[in-house]
Amino acid sequence: MSSEKQLIEKLKRGEAAAVREWFARYHDKLVDYVARRLANQADAEELVQEAFIHALKQLPLFRGSSSLWTWLVAIARHEIADYYRKHYAKKMLKLVPLFETLLTEPIADTSEVSSVVFACLEQMHVYSAELLRLKYIDNKQVAEIAVELGKSLKAVESELFRARGEFKAVYALVLQERAT
Repeated sequence: MSSEKQLIEKLKRGEAAAVREWFARYHDKLVDYVARRLANQADAEELVQEAFIHALKQLPLFRGSSSLWTWLVAIARHEIADYYRKHYAKKMLKLVPLFETLLTEPIADTSEVSSVVFACLEQMHVYSAELLRLKYIDNKQVAEIAVELGKSLKAVESELFRARGEFKAVYALVLQERAT
């Protein structure tokens, strides 16, 4: 088994054996990582395949400032975000208790809803957006989120209240920007 530095050099040279070694070294670990963030094992496997493909395409840009594992996880996290954008943005918007007040104009299709919700989440504070993802995309209970974040139930309820308010304000701005 090659050292990581040797493996990176071999991968950059396009050696097939290095690709097989790289895949064998990280595949199962990455599937476990992704599967913990998705409800569907088949989708997790597919996202891992996509992550490896994107990593291979971006390999010439890999500077080695992080480990291959850290780099793969970053790519997988982007794949997971894309997955949720494509599959759950409309569901999330309907589940957020602001739906009635937010949706002042009908949105034509799922991709438009995804686009609006993603734009909102991108403009929100990272922590607020993550809370909304945990609650409305991952469908976690507030108590579960509190344990995961090491906070009290009341603290998370309060933070979710503020996050929903932030979403509402950002949503109004995003719709206003799209109207102009």
